[in-house]
Order: sequence, then structure tokens, then C-alpha cells
Amino acid sequence: MNVYDHSASKRPVTLRMNGDLLSRARAAGLDLSALAEAAVAAALAKAALVELEAEIGQACEAHEGYLAIYGSLGDAVRASAADAE
Repeated sequence: MNVYDHSASKRPVTLRMNGDLLSRARAAGLDLSALAEAAVAAALAKAALVELEAEIGQACEAHEGYLAIYGSLGDAVRASAADAE
């Protein structure tokens, strides 16, 4: 699932982080820009998944409500076939 435009241009940002963490990350040769971008993308993907799951849950509840009132098409077809016999 693409949650953002991967081809969008990079823009400079200012972040604040623990100084020791920053020193250790630089000493380890970590690419902080890539790590930050990956972390934000992962957080956005997780948020999108949570939203999608909520929407699916609402749709399932609506469908179950419909079935409770009207029944299913399959049940209607089987009942009609049984009546025809």
C-alpha cells in the first residue's frame, strides 16, 4: 500500500532528538534521513491500516444488519428452489 508519493522531492526539515542517540547514530554511520523517512512511512501505513480495518468493521456491521432484516440471497434462492420441487 502506497501511503505517499515516493517520487516527491526531498525537503529539508529540522528535528530534535536525544543528543546521545544522535551521536551514536552518526558514529554507526546510519543514514538518519532514510531512517526518519522509513519510520514516518511505517507510521502512516499503520494509521491507514487501522482506518481501513475500522471501515471494514463498519461495513460488516451494516451487512449483518441487512441480513438480519432481509436475509441472504442464497437463502432466498434455496427456498425458492425447494418450493419449486
